[in-house]
Amino acid sequence: MSASTATTLRAASRRLRDVAPQITGPLAGLAGPVADWLDSWTATDIREDGPMPEDFRHALAIARAVLGQERQ
Repeated sequence: MSASTATTLRAASRRLRDVAPQITGPLAGLAGPVADWLDSWTATDIREDGPMPEDFRHALAIARAVLGQERQ
């Protein structure tokens, strides 16, 4: 995995954990598990320029959305 991809996933995980106390209603408990899921992908050896598992593509898309980034 490229350093920038791992950085994106970690940054999104941190952001989710930071805003978790502010999330109310039915989504209140979602930030922690999603952050854990994003963190779990940082240890995998996946290249963005190669074939990616669908779950990884979703994790990266979610991380970018959390950070307000457009897909590059």
